[in-house]
Amino acid sequence: MHVLTNHAIGSEDGQADMTPGKRTRVTLRDVAEWAGVSTTTASFVLSGRRDMRISAETEERVFQAARTLDYRRRLVPRTPLPPGAPAIGVISDVVAGGHFAGEMLRGCVAAAADHGHVVLMADSEDMDALESSAVRALLGQGVHKFVYATMATVVHTVPQVLRGQRLVTVNNVDPTLGVPAIIPDDTRAGEDAARALAEAGHTTGIWLVGQVLPRAVAAGRRLTGVKAGLRAAGLRLAGHVRCGWWPDETRRALSGLFSAGWWERDRPTAVIAMNDRAAMGVYQAAAEAGHHVPGDLSVISFDNSDLARWLHPALSSMDLPYFDLGRRAVELLLTERAEPRVHKLPMELRARASVAHR
Repeated sequence: MHVLTNHAIGSEDGQADMTPGKRTRVTLRDVAEWAGVSTTTASFVLSGRRDMRISAETEERVFQAARTLDYRRRLVPRTPLPPGAPAIGVISDVVAGGHFAGEMLRGCVAAAADHGHVVLMADSEDMDALESSAVRALLGQGVHKFVYATMATVVHTVPQVLRGQRLVTVNNVDPTLGVPAIIPDDTRAGEDAARALAEAGHTTGIWLVGQVLPRAVAAGRRLTGVKAGLRAAGLRLAGHVRCGWWPDETRRALSGLFSAGWWERDRPTAVIAMNDRAAMGVYQAAAEAGHHVPGDLSVISFDNSDLARWLHPALSSMDLPYFDLGRRAVELLLTERAEPRVHKLPMELRARASVAHR
């Protein structure tokens, strides 16, 4: 069991190598100056707030500045928490690894700190026995409020040991349990991705790339949303390439299509990839066939991982709001009589250079 507290996530404004050989603290003002915005704007962007009109271009500059300077948001109060501060247990399958998992945990820590709580986290590595023993260990420390999270959106039965505890689930829904659940709104994201292509003038040749497996709840909802969004614009999918979501699998599948005359026969104009890794495979297959993104083929995706910013041209992608998922989960957990329903958080489009206007 891995256990982290608020203080394990970092309590300084930031540390970065601003110049070779010199270690300098990075502040929010540094990020704002680098991005050419006010500190208020930088704060709104990095805290995930949506109650202020900020353009996608400005948000991108702020995120790029934060990454370039290696800025770390302060997640704990400047005033130390008192000894014996109440704790929240965060239980997940693979939360300790990966960017998205870290962002979800950071969201939990930020909200907990705002309410004078600490976070204790247990990573089960998707093993039921370890998961149950981790929960019992936290119960033994007097923890009775829990966030139960999975990294993939699934319909999943919560462990018996958590039943009867104060609980909010993240990225999963247990239909047998009446507790609040927080998930991304993948259906709406699919609609928005399709709408973005339609508004860019794509009326034919729109393909979906990535298989939909029965347990892949997010994929099924994205497909439903894409079809609905196209239908609303009077359009339809030209085809669906059912391949894995990894670059090599996607590249092989599309390379086979290109070799079989896909370009000449079907005239694809745009691809909606199920995630950024699949989109990378699309880029690779198109380049191998002598085609360019976005001049020949537009690409839009889901996740808004770091990969979306690193690809050239930068990839338009629907943002998975893991920080907000974690933060909202803790806020609901600490709200008296929170409504036991599924709460869907929007996935906003981060528009970049991969979609051409026709």
